[in-house]
Amino acid sequence: EKYKKRIMRDFDSVLSSGRLIFGPFTSRFEEAFARYHKRSHAIAVHSCSAALEITLRYIDVKDFEVIVPTNTFVATAFAVLRSGGKLVLCDTESEYCGVSLPALKSKITSKTRAVIAVHIGGYMAPWLSDIREFCDKNSIALIEDAAHAHGARLDGKLAGTFGMAGCFSFYPTKIMTSGVGGCILTDDEKLARFARSLRHFGEGKGLGDIVNEGANWIMDEFRAVVAYYQLQALPENIKNNEEIAKWYDDEFAEIKGIYPARIRHGQK
Repeated sequence: EKYKKRIMRDFDSVLSSGRLIFGPFTSRFEEAFARYHKRSHAIAVHSCSAALEITLRYIDVKDFEVIVPTNTFVATAFAVLRSGGKLVLCDTESEYCGVSLPALKSKITSKTRAVIAVHIGGYMAPWLSDIREFCDKNSIALIEDAAHAHGARLDGKLAGTFGMAGCFSFYPTKIMTSGVGGCILTDDEKLARFARSLRHFGEGKGLGDIVNEGANWIMDEFRAVVAYYQLQALPENIKNNEEIAKWYDDEFAEIKGIYPARIRHGQK
């Protein structure tokens, strides 16, 4: 409620300027999102699906294998297929709902190009740092599907900052929403340039200079306004969600057969 007036004020500024895309409000959001995560680049896009596909195309997974956990939404798998990669499903362990390192190792072949770690419900597997170390040693790209994990932390490190890229969603069901929308978070300058090209039809120095096969994957100024204020409200929204989660845990505690995901020390 407290952000409505500011949002409407900024909407009025967008309408008055006539600049509906690639204006100051998109830049403001990208800079704030990157700064919050202490990463070099945040590239606002149309969806987490777009963020994943752009990242997979950047590392060129065509005809290579990409490992995806079985416990995820279809969008994660579809991004692999649309990028020309070969989808390899990997079982998840039951306690934290993430890919276990032994299961991951059993799926690795000479054709493995990337691993996508999915933070279901905002939970990051406690051994995520071990997965990152394993991927680094084997020259395998680690990508985070952080669609559920805005503001989540593991040992003080934010979701989206473990891998080469963190891919976020701002779909209506997420803890941060702009209606629809997504973002790529990275320190890789080349990935950032590639993403900015692909999100707008593959442009180089403009739409008269097409250098990649891209698509209309942009975030408009209105959604960037909403996303910016959702970021400001993120700590409060996380606190509210934690209170709701505790209520559910208390209510479910006496019901046999329901086992809430356990938060270990270091997860937040």
